[in-house]
Parts: sequence; C-alpha cells; structure tokens
Amino acid sequence: MIMLSRIYITQLILIIFLFNNKCAAEEYNLYGEAGQAYAIEIILGNPGQKLNVIVDTGSATLAVASYPRPDSNIYFHIENSTTIYENGKEVQAKYSQGTWVGKLVSDLVHFPSLPSVPEVRCDIALITKSHKFFMNGSGWQGLLGLAYLPVGAWGENVIVGSWLDSVDHMLNKPMSFELKLCGAQGPTNATHYGNLGVLDDQEIVKDKNVMFRTPILRKHWFVIGVLSIRVLTDATVPFIAPNMSNVGSVSKSTNETNGKVLYEINEKTCQRLNEQKSIVDSGTTNIRLPDEMFSKVVSELRNAARMTNVLILDEFWYQGEAACWPEPQEWSLPWLAIDLLDSDAENQFFTLEIPPQNYMRIVSARNNSGESGTVSEFCYKLGIEAGGKETVLGYTAMEGLQVLFNRSAGWIGWQTSNCGPNARVSGPYNTSTSLLVRCKLIEPISDSAISIKAAQWTLFVISIIALGVLVYLLAPCIKMFILKPLPRSQQISLSQAALVEQEAY
Repeated sequence: MIMLSRIYITQLILIIFLFNNKCAAEEYNLYGEAGQAYAIEIILGNPGQKLNVIVDTGSATLAVASYPRPDSNIYFHIENSTTIYENGKEVQAKYSQGTWVGKLVSDLVHFPSLPSVPEVRCDIALITKSHKFFMNGSGWQGLLGLAYLPVGAWGENVIVGSWLDSVDHMLNKPMSFELKLCGAQGPTNATHYGNLGVLDDQEIVKDKNVMFRTPILRKHWFVIGVLSIRVLTDATVPFIAPNMSNVGSVSKSTNETNGKVLYEINEKTCQRLNEQKSIVDSGTTNIRLPDEMFSKVVSELRNAARMTNVLILDEFWYQGEAACWPEPQEWSLPWLAIDLLDSDAENQFFTLEIPPQNYMRIVSARNNSGESGTVSEFCYKLGIEAGGKETVLGYTAMEGLQVLFNRSAGWIGWQTSNCGPNARVSGPYNTSTSLLVRCKLIEPISDSAISIKAAQWTLFVISIIALGVLVYLLAPCIKMFILKPLPRSQQISLSQAALVEQEAY
C-alpha cells in the first residue's frame, strides 16, 4: 500500500512537472540567436507563408524579404499569394545599421502565437534589395515595426501604414503591446527567449505598486526622458551617496517635502543624454550612450573588473571584441542604474536596476567532446556601446523586465518580470524642481491638444486663403480707385463733352 502511494505521488509530481514545463514553453513566442534581436513567427498571404520577423520598437513598418539571399533561401514568394494587392509604389528605409529598398503591397497578416489578435490586411514592404540589413546566418527574414507612423518607411507620394494601426482599425479600439524579454535560459545557452502580447487599452489596469510609467515625449520613435545612468557599487542600496558612482550622479538632499526625501539629478548629464534623442528600441541589441557618457561608464566598470580575479582586456571594453573562457562566467561586477522620468509628476523619476548578466552578453556557448576530449568555449561581449549624441535603450536594458507600450495614452510601463535576469525597478524618487525644465525635455502633448492645434492652424490657413480670394476679387475696384482719371484740360471739344453726356443718359 505504501509502495502504491509512493508510485502515485511520483506519477503526480511527474505530471505536474510536465504540465508546468508545457505551460512555460507555451509562454514564449519570441526567439533569437546570440547578438540578434527577438523574432516572432508570422503568416503572410493566402495560402499562408511562414516567416520570422524581428519585433522592432524603433520603426513602424512591416517589411520582409522577397528575394533569396546567399545565406538564406527563405523569403516571401509574391507569386504564390492570391490575396496580395500591389500599388506599384517604391518605398525605402534607413536604419542605424543597414538600408533597404522595396515595393509596397498589402496582404493578409496573422500571428499564430497571438490568438486574440485577428487576421488583418495591412501594408507590407517587400524588400527587393538591401545593404548591411540582414545578418549572415540570421534566422529572421524581416521586421515588424511597432512605433509610430513618422518613423515608417517612406516613398514618393505614399504613406505606409503599420500593422498595429490596422489592428486598431479592425477592432475599432486602440491596442497596446507588452514585451517580456527573458534572455538566455542558462549560462551555457546563447539562445534567448521572450514573449510579445497585445492588450486592449481598456483592460489595462494601472497598479502603482508594481508598474512605473514613463511618458512618451514624442510620438515618432518611443522617445522618453533618460535622466542619468550610474554604476552602482552596492546594488542593494542604490541611493546611498558613499556607495554611488559619480557617473550621471544623483545626489541625496537633506531637505524633505511632506516627509519625502529629495534627490537631485545632474543637470548637465541629463541634458547630454537627451541632446539628440533618447528612445526605447527592441530592435537594437546594446545600450547606446553619448560618447562621453560611454567612456565614463565603461571606465568605472573596467576599474571594478580589475578588482576581480577575471582578466578582461581593453579590447573588450572599448572596441566591442568578444572575450572567451573555457567555462561560463558568474559575474560579480556592479549593477547599472538607469533613471527615467516618471509620468505621475514632473519632479519624479524611477530607476531601472540592471544586473551584470544583462550587459555582459553571452554570444556563443560551445561545450563539445572531440577526439582530444571536451572542447569548451564561452564568449561574451559588452552590451554597452558609444552612440554619438543619442541614447538608445536596446533589449539589453529590457531583459528581466516586462515593458508595456501604451501608444494611444502615450506612456511606457516598467515592472519586474518572472523570467530572465534579476533586473529590478525602484522608486519613485522626488526632486526639488521640474525635470522637464532642468533636463530640457520635450513636454508631452496630449492627443486632444494636438487636435486643437491642428484645428487652429487649419482655420488660420482657411482665413489666409479667403483673404487672398477677397483681395483678388476687389483688385479691379481698388485699381480703379487708385488710378482714377485726373480732370481733363479745358481745351476739350464740345462734341466730346456732348457724347459723354448722351451716354450718361
């Protein structure tokens, strides 16, 4: 009887384990190889053709390859779709790395892993030629742009619609999307996993205890306010001054307002970070910083690494080269803190706390047994790079977090995730003055305000046109008034004077 009970319990545990594994496996619909962004399976046309596209918050167009490449023969066959519509327009796009040219079509689009999202007809850019856009050996054939239309592909006299806008139009309501990026599932696995979800805006319930929101300052890219980036020597106490680096410093004030401790953001630092733009871009791998900020952050990380027993060459820190070891590394490097503007108040911010597992990216993991025994190699690259004058939070800053993009309301929500690195979100923290003013950020404009301004400009233009038409119609009268004939000489003949009088009668 006891043996039967043990067998029953063992079987029950096995069933629960398999069920949990199945549920966990079904949760992921994003995949990517080392150094590549997260991709999702998509079905285009009728009959459907399966492709993989990158989930990209740095663009707005659905674009896929329509020709074979030397490293891949997977592409969209335009001749096989019976539902495609071609308008003959050429479109193009340019990215921070790579360009492409293609033709604009529309066809049916469906995502098997998003059962709540209906199949829609939307614009698609079929890429006909590209330069440094597709990566050799990449497992994706295009990208799915999720940003706003101003950063979509462009062409002469053509507006390229987005997939999300098509979904909004079909459902007759705005939709948000959420990215949960989990990174690699272990120190010996370079493949990363995640999940894309699409949510009804009306069903999103704001919970201040678990989600922090930063405003979208400009609806092109997802432009936000990045206030500082800091190297934490003690990640458990991110705001105690003795344990804090001076890179993009946040100083603790002794003043208190209504019992709240005030922190001060460095004015020059936040202005420098947002000088060109600061965006959230899942299509970019690394965290990009303005050149001066990059040098300061990397210098502090390099100095901290010297205190460990792991030798890391300068080429790794400053030249983007990989560093390899015969065994996976357990990093004891400092955490990074990225401070973001809070949407609840102009003088508030919150902090993304990024562990070293995020920015020490594993790019290859090999553990093979050959004739000479076990051959192991685990290679890493730094997930931070110089970005000129712009700041980009690539997916390195998003792994271990759930990031909700509410396009219609104009905010991005951040909270800790149940998968991936042990990233955290803390705050909110208060400052004494408006961060919009101090950091010279673009104040967000509501959709209603934009509509009012558009109406005012439209009325102004109509008034100018009406005034121009009125002046045109009155021009002959004005001309006659200005050029009124002067009295003629008294030497005029009586016959001419009589003729005028007769015409008057």
